[in-house]
Amino acid sequence: MLQLLKRYRELILVAALLVVPLGVYFARARRPAERSALDRAVVWATAPVEKAVSWTITGALRAWNGYLALHGAEERAVALSREVNSLLVERQELLQDRAEVERLRRLLAFARAAPGRSYVGAKVVGVELSPSGLQLLVIDRGEEDGVTRMKPVITADGVVGRVHTATAHGAEVLLITDRSSSVAVQVDRSRTRGNVRGLGRPEMCKLDYALRAEDMADGDLLVTSGTDGVFPRGLPVGKVTQLKKSGNGLFQDAMVAPAVDVTRVEEVLVVSGWETRTSEIGPASPAARGRP
Repeated sequence: MLQLLKRYRELILVAALLVVPLGVYFARARRPAERSALDRAVVWATAPVEKAVSWTITGALRAWNGYLALHGAEERAVALSREVNSLLVERQELLQDRAEVERLRRLLAFARAAPGRSYVGAKVVGVELSPSGLQLLVIDRGEEDGVTRMKPVITADGVVGRVHTATAHGAEVLLITDRSSSVAVQVDRSRTRGNVRGLGRPEMCKLDYALRAEDMADGDLLVTSGTDGVFPRGLPVGKVTQLKKSGNGLFQDAMVAPAVDVTRVEEVLVVSGWETRTSEIGPASPAARGRP
């Protein structure tokens, strides 16, 4: 018997491997009510094996899917990082372009609102804000564009300064905050006259020659009076601050916060010409014009 089993063990093993699954299949194929005792015994005996096989196959499939998902993840992450960086740079450029468009739109609206004046638009290409030296902006328009010495330079917010020197294709603008700069002004509310002088500080100027008896208060807007022969009338210069009226003396003492932050100017308008009304004509003294 043993010799017979040894002789046909391969055949017996194959038969068992075929019969056992078939038996399990037929046992499970019947409805529970139709199963015999043998069928129920087969189902009970094979349930743990079935669960183990199912768990193993499911785990293997999950592991394989996870491997496939992670395969090339590093390359994809690097590519996505580059794309994100590129989009961030593009977004920053678009924000800068939008800000420039808004500034230019304001300049254009300002120019259209002041008939009788002609302007030359220019970009700021250089800055020199030395407290001990000249405070200058360098612009990309010059004499060939109609920009000449002493021409007023403004933005939509107000006065920036005047052209100090000009070449064929560029010019230097002396800022109103420069120590040698002086602008004839008047209080927009009361028409009190004075002079705004630079202190070499971008954030502050000084008010000179405002009579003590005249009506002036902190927060008053100062505009160009047009009496210095350099700036047309009515351009914002700054606001009065730190006003002091002493009991003695002829003039009031006050500081002026410039209407334009000269440290942030990027585009300007050079006033190349304007219609002068009789009321705007006045003496152009060296003190009013600043450095010759």
